[in-house]
Amino acid sequence: TGALRAADTGDEVVVIYNSRVPESKDVAEHYAEQRQVPASQVFGFAMTTNDSMHRAEYQDTLEKPLAKKLESEKLWHVGSDIIPGTNNTKGRVVWKVQRSKIRYAVLCYGVPFRILEDSSIKEKIPDTLQAELRRNGAAVDSELALLPIIEQHYPLTGPRGNVFYTATNAAWFHPTNGILMVARLDGPSAGIARGLVDKALEAETNGLCGRAYIDMRSVDTNSPYAMGDDWILGAGKICQYFGGYDTIIDTNGATFPADFPMSQIAFYFGWYDEHVSGPFAQPKVEFMPG
Repeated sequence: TGALRAADTGDEVVVIYNSRVPESKDVAEHYAEQRQVPASQVFGFAMTTNDSMHRAEYQDTLEKPLAKKLESEKLWHVGSDIIPGTNNTKGRVVWKVQRSKIRYAVLCYGVPFRILEDSSIKEKIPDTLQAELRRNGAAVDSELALLPIIEQHYPLTGPRGNVFYTATNAAWFHPTNGILMVARLDGPSAGIARGLVDKALEAETNGLCGRAYIDMRSVDTNSPYAMGDDWILGAGKICQYFGGYDTIIDTNGATFPADFPMSQIAFYFGWYDEHVSGPFAQPKVEFMPG
């Protein structure tokens, strides 16, 4: 494989760390230095040191402070737009990001990753919504992706349609269109999180080498999971035919067995288990840099 280079510049990124976790700042500053992110776009917020946070904690210690910081640093501007009425609807005012210098937010080791369910939130829920989906808990990363429309006070309960699904125009993924692209540098330790930066740069310089492992479920074609199997198999074909990678495809219903000699992993696509299983439960797993 040929060498790869990051397409976007550090100017389009804000880096976020937990100021109550010293190692979090170290990871953030290392990433910013290596990716040429301006120091003025590295933000520390005092958050809980737990993996989970309550909705109010998320809003008060991350969501609102970040939105305020982006506005005060002139990295984006939120203003009102008038949506004209039609024959069947009235016109309305919508608050949204009108200008933005940034497209991405990188959350670093130490930033909580889960927003807990909050029974005190009462919202009108469609009668047709499945009981399993009547929830307001969320992933911090996913919720933060909606920061550009924070002033629209969208409902917190239930799923939200993804208007970017199947979109292929990279320019469309922008705060002025209602989305902030969120990534995370994380792992079991700060050292591992920091190493992700260096390993990505190594792969961009020398190329990504190794094997591709495709872990299908092989469900019935009438199953609602069949589309997922098609996606996973499609990813394998791209690795095999277009990337030239040695590709191993497992069509058994279970994940790869624990004793499978999985080595030199460049790509892994598969269904997840509730707990770590298969070769990934071994003390050491050989992922290639990148």
